[in-house]
Amino acid sequence: MLPSDPAKVREALLRWTRGDEAAADFLHEMAQIARLADDIVDEDENRQRNVCWLLSRTLTILPANPFFVRHASVLAPQINSIIVQWQQSDEWRSSRDALKRTFGFVMREAIGSLVTAVAGIIGGYEHAKATADDFFETCHSGQRETVEDWIKD
Repeated sequence: MLPSDPAKVREALLRWTRGDEAAADFLHEMAQIARLADDIVDEDENRQRNVCWLLSRTLTILPANPFFVRHASVLAPQINSIIVQWQQSDEWRSSRDALKRTFGFVMREAIGSLVTAVAGIIGGYEHAKATADDFFETCHSGQRETVEDWIKD
């Protein structure tokens, strides 16, 4: 999960995108879209408002982002893969197969792979690897939720 402090989020996004404002804006929008989608699935409250916000972000803001426009042919398949993994994650949460539950627990965070993909586009393999490590430290290190906690939720 991204930090709660907007200034720290922006700092991380710019670090991961080597200062590319449009790429940082793209990642920020995708994080907002993922959060809205999750809220729509998990919460009945404000569902209509959240659907409208989601539609606005995906149909008006995202398509106008210069980084997304330049790299849509690479980013769209990556985004599709993330959506598939998010759906599988939800389906596998209640599986009788312990391995599927474990994979589902990890795949629920597949949106993070988009950070690595963007870093790779911007700075190649080494930057993508360093960014993936930094992303983990920034967003997941210190989290103590287990597969069992997630399943109960």
